[in-house]
Amino acid sequence: MDNEKETIPQLSELIELFFNEESCISFLFEKEIFFKESICRACGTMMKLNLKKMIFKCGKKMCRKGISVRNGSFFVSHKLPCSKILFLGYLWLTKVPISSALLITGCSKPTISSFYGYLRQLVADSLDIEECIIGGEGIIVEIDETKLGKRKYNRGHRVEGVWVIGGVERTEEGKVFLARVEDRSAATLEDVIRRYVRPGSIIHTDMWRGYSQFASTGIFSHSVVNHSENFKDPITGVHTNTIEGTWNGLKMQIKPRNRTKDEIEYHLWEFIWRKVNRNVLWSAFIKSLRDVLYE
Repeated sequence: MDNEKETIPQLSELIELFFNEESCISFLFEKEIFFKESICRACGTMMKLNLKKMIFKCGKKMCRKGISVRNGSFFVSHKLPCSKILFLGYLWLTKVPISSALLITGCSKPTISSFYGYLRQLVADSLDIEECIIGGEGIIVEIDETKLGKRKYNRGHRVEGVWVIGGVERTEEGKVFLARVEDRSAATLEDVIRRYVRPGSIIHTDMWRGYSQFASTGIFSHSVVNHSENFKDPITGVHTNTIEGTWNGLKMQIKPRNRTKDEIEYHLWEFIWRKVNRNVLWSAFIKSLRDVLYE
């Protein structure tokens, strides 16, 4: 079992939530994913909770407005039972493939695919911007760029896909940033790095000419490694092996069919979210359900 799955409870510990709707609803109230109280938007009166019908009902005779208990939550616009939606969240969290989730849940492939996408958006929206900014005074940040895609028709040398610039701290926490870009020009690289890397960081890169301006900015220290000669500079010790390893992990997580301009953004945010919360994945997922509000 990999480290990620160790941060998620065993299925046997949560089975009641996924196959008993009443238990699931109680859990969602307990975790404050569903509100226990609601005020009528029409008249301002405190509404009464009808658990049997899963609605809040205004008690004022001249109003009698009602809203779903799901209102404001991730569950609001979906018709599936809450228990099944939460189960799909668990399967997504544990990286169960869509083909396997189809057999386990009985849901259709389009339904599972859509929910996996919704869940990816959920955790992306739950990320704090500070969790995506890395580095700091004296902290080494390795920066590199990669093209996520595949060879057209699986032959030849033409690769279609998207360029991604990434950085990783050389710290125990190993925070990362990832950003899709249109090109690798000096202006693009500078804009991304200024947004995601704190001043005072020590930047390590390869010798791509787009990085050449950083030595003169005064904002960052900049050292390079010549990959045509060494993976690690034998004199300075400069290398970008950590970010290279990050690319390997990213490419394992994002399937080639999702490496497109339309699909890639939320996959990148998911990767960051999983890394930030790698030791608390289940509780972070529940927190996302609680904190992200829906109209």
